[in-house]
Amino acid sequence: MITVAELVGIRSLGLTWLAGAAGGHRLVTWAHAVDLPDPWRWVAAGYLIMTVGTGIPRDPEDQRKWVGQLADANTSALVVARSSTAPEISKAMLDEADARMFPILEASFELEFIKLSRRVIESVLQSQRERFDASQRLFQTYAGALRDEPDMANRLDLLGSRMGIHLRIEDAGSGVPILRGRRDIPDTAPVERAEIPGRAKAVLKLWRDGPPGPDDMFLRRALVGLLAIELERQMIERDGLRREGESLLSDLMRGALDLGGARSLLERRGLDSTLVTMVIIPAGRSAWSAADIHHAPELHGFAPLFTQEDGFIAVVPDRDPVLDAILDRLGPDTRAGISGPVTSAGGFPESLHQARLALSQAQERGTCRQRYDPAGSELTLGPKTVAEARAVVARYLGPLIDYDRSNSLSLVQTLAVFLDNNGIWKVTAAKLGIHRQTLVYRLKVIEQLTGLKPTTSAGTARFWVALQAGRAAGLL
Repeated sequence: MITVAELVGIRSLGLTWLAGAAGGHRLVTWAHAVDLPDPWRWVAAGYLIMTVGTGIPRDPEDQRKWVGQLADANTSALVVARSSTAPEISKAMLDEADARMFPILEASFELEFIKLSRRVIESVLQSQRERFDASQRLFQTYAGALRDEPDMANRLDLLGSRMGIHLRIEDAGSGVPILRGRRDIPDTAPVERAEIPGRAKAVLKLWRDGPPGPDDMFLRRALVGLLAIELERQMIERDGLRREGESLLSDLMRGALDLGGARSLLERRGLDSTLVTMVIIPAGRSAWSAADIHHAPELHGFAPLFTQEDGFIAVVPDRDPVLDAILDRLGPDTRAGISGPVTSAGGFPESLHQARLALSQAQERGTCRQRYDPAGSELTLGPKTVAEARAVVARYLGPLIDYDRSNSLSLVQTLAVFLDNNGIWKVTAAKLGIHRQTLVYRLKVIEQLTGLKPTTSAGTARFWVALQAGRAAGLL
């Protein structure tokens, strides 16, 4: 591609500056002859406008506005080979061009515009050939890197060394590295940044061993396109792993598969260390939703198990950076209960129960996350396993659950609201939207069905433990 200043430098064209020499760096993408009074309607950005001047207005103020509209259209320059009938170019027009850094060139009327157009077109075609050759070299280099390095991080390193550049892909929001080669960025190096399109929410950071070449911007766009395809391919693979993981986690939580039987499947997913179960309530604005959290860069080295079938549940390595990353990515108000280490004895159903108990405590305390603590007094008051929780719920709430299936009194809800409001009749009735006498009647039915009076200490304690166990184990 040729610039306006380079065109002026071609002596055979006989072009001279009239104004706007400060805009000599403008690239010329095409040349077009037009003598209409509104040439900006017939050209595109980067065009060199050639005219004999008959379309230029005669009034100096009109000329000033006229050249301003050409500049607004982002044309590269105006070449005037003035005919005898064309108006003189006013100082107001030239001053406006200087102020806008819009080049105005003078040419002899004898100059054949076809010669000037040919020069511009030859330059454009040569530039396109060079870009094609450069892109071909890039694709050949990339194809070679694909063949020689199956790992993408090593491929970035190999590609960078062959092209004389250094490359790193980072998360757009946090700057966490997603992929980088072994050649790290020098602290003092000028870094170029380009957003990578697609779902990856990533940017490419690039710095060079030498000065940039004329086609570097074009090559960077081509490289960004290639990397977008690579990142999307990886995301498709992770989507597949998540779907497989949901099925595996369902089997584990139902007890259809135990830890020993799933060991090899977990190891293939990089889950070969101590594991914990998380029960999570995402909240607040976040970069990643529960549906796509598996793409967060901190989780790229392994494939956690996620499901949203019965709340948002995750099985991940018991490492604080991993737990922190999941909570941070899902939003600032996210809460989570974290089980103790998954063991062969308790299995995944027990770890899920522990995580639900821990989440209940996190909600009560108003904390972001809570680990299950078997020694904690508040967590040892209730049942310790899902089986125990099911037995407690069946013993104290079973008659109420059965009654609610065929009646409209909502006894379990009534009991829960009554206890949550410390047995205050007026508040409970208001929360339920019923009359106080209706509440009295419902509590009487609860006493008749269970043999426990909700207003006594014994009844309150047993019902409260049963409700807490049912909620934590997901039985209610």
